[in-house]
Amino acid sequence: MHGNLRKKSKSVLVELSRINEWAIISLSLALFAFLPHAFKVNEYSRPAESIIAVFTTPDLYIALVVIFMAQVFLFASNDYYDRHVDALDDKKKLRNPVCAGRVTEKQVKGLLFATAAISLVASIYFGFWPFVFTAFVLMVFFFYTAEPLRFKNKVGLDVLSHATLINSFPYIFCLIALSYFSPGVIYLLFVIMLRSAIAQLLQEIRDYEIDKKMETNTVIYLGQGRAMTLVLALYLFLTIGTIEGLLAYQLFGIGLHPFYLLVLFISLGYGPIFYRLVTSKNYAEIIEKQWMGQGRTNKQLGLSYGLPVGAYLLVVYFFILA
Repeated sequence: MHGNLRKKSKSVLVELSRINEWAIISLSLALFAFLPHAFKVNEYSRPAESIIAVFTTPDLYIALVVIFMAQVFLFASNDYYDRHVDALDDKKKLRNPVCAGRVTEKQVKGLLFATAAISLVASIYFGFWPFVFTAFVLMVFFFYTAEPLRFKNKVGLDVLSHATLINSFPYIFCLIALSYFSPGVIYLLFVIMLRSAIAQLLQEIRDYEIDKKMETNTVIYLGQGRAMTLVLALYLFLTIGTIEGLLAYQLFGIGLHPFYLLVLFISLGYGPIFYRLVTSKNYAEIIEKQWMGQGRTNKQLGLSYGLPVGAYLLVVYFFILA
């Protein structure tokens, strides 16, 4: 009995939330709001004290509660309201705990209610506008997959809603909570949104054969080939634009401060993935294994993000803030 209960809890809390797919990225996005803000408060003169302050005050941890609960809400509702589409694919049916029968409708609704309530209550800590923003985002998260709106089933709106809020929420919430906006911060927000748009397009390219039986979305409208061309164009725009911004700052004092070198590190880290996509005829297999979290191992996630972020932090601490 105890073993069955533990197995069911894992299905509800881990499988339904898909936390292994987004936890590292969400934590990183929160830190890239809190750390620059702390450096600015200390006028970039005491980096060690700034870092310690971020981790010894409650603000970061409360923000993470808001972010994590909202994203559990997002992925749980996604699996629940996508169950009719996922049921058409044998692999997706097995990994969707709702389709596979590992969770019940009552458990899903209980999790949705609890996570939404916790996220909203925790957001009050930061004030009125963070609370309002969180409430708005939860509404978008719900109707991203739920009828009658189902944003992900609308050409253009699927990519737009995903780009502006789905992957970007952790960063935007922290910026609003901290009331922290600057040219570099706005650029990084733009980059995160662009990356989110790429992620949505790649997901639709991966699921093209299944989605076209029941859905209408941007990739179905464009076709896989043109959609992949758009993805590659966005990736090149992101990479080249970042290089130009960093060089302009070094040469003319305008553009991107070296603090935002991370964007280039991450973008170059994506290079092998996009090379494989260009040279492959099976988009779905490459995207599943190299990009989407469900097809990737923790080792792959750690290498694709840990190495660029680790190298970047060394550069920032020893060369930029020293």
